[in-house]
Amino acid sequence: MSLQNEEAEVIIKVKRFSPEKGNWWQEYKLKVDRFTQFTEALRRIKTEQDPTLAYRAACHMAVCGSCGMKINGEPRLACKTLVLDMVKKYESNVITIEPMDYFRPIKDLIVDLDDFYQRMYKVKPRLYPNEQVLKGEAEHRLKPEDQRMLWKFAQCIWCGLCVSSCPSVRNDPEFLGPAAHAKGFRFLADPRDTITEEREKILLDSAWRCTYCYMCYNVCPRDVEPVTAIKKTRAYTKIAKVKTPIIETGEKHTEAVFNSIFESGKIEEAKVYLSTYGLIGSLRDMIFLLQSGKLKYALIKEKPVENITEVRKILRGE
Repeated sequence: MSLQNEEAEVIIKVKRFSPEKGNWWQEYKLKVDRFTQFTEALRRIKTEQDPTLAYRAACHMAVCGSCGMKINGEPRLACKTLVLDMVKKYESNVITIEPMDYFRPIKDLIVDLDDFYQRMYKVKPRLYPNEQVLKGEAEHRLKPEDQRMLWKFAQCIWCGLCVSSCPSVRNDPEFLGPAAHAKGFRFLADPRDTITEEREKILLDSAWRCTYCYMCYNVCPRDVEPVTAIKKTRAYTKIAKVKTPIIETGEKHTEAVFNSIFESGKIEEAKVYLSTYGLIGSLRDMIFLLQSGKLKYALIKEKPVENITEVRKILRGE
């Protein structure tokens, strides 16, 4: 059978929702070919089998971001995902589709994105040029090297997949989320922008709340790498005029990790933790470690790695 003629019958299980009935699963059978996207599969289900099914989709080209959902538990764009690719990946013709996590469901696969948009607008996602440019007396030029650096972070399509998979967003209401940081850094690092100090106040504290789980990196359909934007944002801490307790703790942690690697070539977690939070701040966790019998592991004295002098040369930039 040629690739163009490849076909299969699949069962798509959709996690549905309505305010009146709550959640329930519903199955649909349909035949798909090698080029059937999930947006096409959902369109056929809605037009041929069940007109009550609700979902979002617009461009079908992975640029509008409206068709974000979970497919077999993975946050994905439905238009960018082929049905048979998922069948082959999981070796099953039964596929589950659910609304994105974190967001409040409205109906079936449609979720409330108001919170997401509020986070995005909080970082002021547009350029603020100087007065001469606004008056038409001058123009802004962007160097090619600056454009290359900014381009990746400008590709965010506001789909919300990274936020739906981010544990820090769920656990810390002060964390802006990966998408907002990608968009915020795109303007923070733009040399044409005039509100750098204001952007630092908006972004820096939040940047130090990221746990670097890399889920945003894994699920982004445009390879934006929000976690990279967060790392680059943290670099602005050096020039920040105002530093919150979260920022100060983050700086202490970074310094503690550096010192640990410089001394032993390893990250000695107990020593790093004590250096970051201090003895008093660490007492509660030390009590927990003592009760669980794990304190002995924190007290292990690590031996320096071989050729530690070479490691130190690297850290010193020699």
